[in-house]
Amino acid sequence: MSASLALGLVSALVSASAADGPVREVRPMLPWYAAIHGAEVDHDLALASAAFDHAKHLGFGGVRTDIFWHEVEPSRDQWNPAMVAFHVGYVQLARERELDPLVILSGAPGWAVDLYDTDAAAFWLEFEDYVRRVLFLVAPEANTYQLWNEPNHFIDPIDADDDWQLIARAGALVRELDPTATTCVNAMANLPGWQDAIDDWITRAGDFIDLIGVDHYPGTWACCTAADWGPLEVLVARINTPGDLWFGKRGGLMETGFSSWSWLFADEQDQADWIAQALPEIRLRLDADIGRRMALCCFYQLIDVDTGGWGQEAHFGIVHSDGTPKLGYPELGRRLWEF
Repeated sequence: MSASLALGLVSALVSASAADGPVREVRPMLPWYAAIHGAEVDHDLALASAAFDHAKHLGFGGVRTDIFWHEVEPSRDQWNPAMVAFHVGYVQLARERELDPLVILSGAPGWAVDLYDTDAAAFWLEFEDYVRRVLFLVAPEANTYQLWNEPNHFIDPIDADDDWQLIARAGALVRELDPTATTCVNAMANLPGWQDAIDDWITRAGDFIDLIGVDHYPGTWACCTAADWGPLEVLVARINTPGDLWFGKRGGLMETGFSSWSWLFADEQDQADWIAQALPEIRLRLDADIGRRMALCCFYQLIDVDTGGWGQEAHFGIVHSDGTPKLGYPELGRRLWEF
């Protein structure tokens, strides 16, 4: 992604404002977060600020961003000052722009994965050091932390039997160093056994979990239509059912979106159509949240990883890599403001 992103974002914002009225500064009743990785803004605060212009215009109430372990500590005991400075500035800027920063603790570097395979005890000490350092850096501005990302995913390098340790060890440090913060976990709900995984995390580390999130991608990672929100229905039911293992926890639709990755199978018009159908369906499911336990939703994601790239992961953005909006941009803004 080039430095033209900032100009693209600003020009797109101006064009959209002219068509749809002034930028609205009031948050929706149920906040939606925009997923943004540092790489999509070139780890540059000026580009991040331009991205926040889009988030504000669309009606997002927060931004959800990984502080990847592999970015801040690429070599053991060697922290990257530039990456640290970017992430500190990022959460400060988000707070200044009245966008709640949801910080994800994730992304083990290769050296840590190797250490996990050879000396697990040493790995856990290094993991706790990473979490502790991040908390010291961002706790003044952040108050919501996601403890790892999709531990149940088959690509995750940590054994399933140890997933609860990721949650318990990181959660214990959050409780100690930022005791008023909210802690979240998320499961990829388009994989078999996702409920069993959450059951295990709650059973073994439930004291450190405030919010359960589900990640559901109908039409991209799940072979179903935008009207199918089974995982969300399960979440809403279980956090509202007395006696259920999940009862009393908050809930979140932690990731959802649609990749416009193929002109033949899923293009920008398909993404726009998906938004128009999916978000009203989500609202219908939230009507069943009798205890008002659902706390947030997250759209994945704001900016393409690489509009010119190949495959689904590169094309989830509602904005191209150069900062220009996709066809579904106005529709997303309209639908978010219904929440």
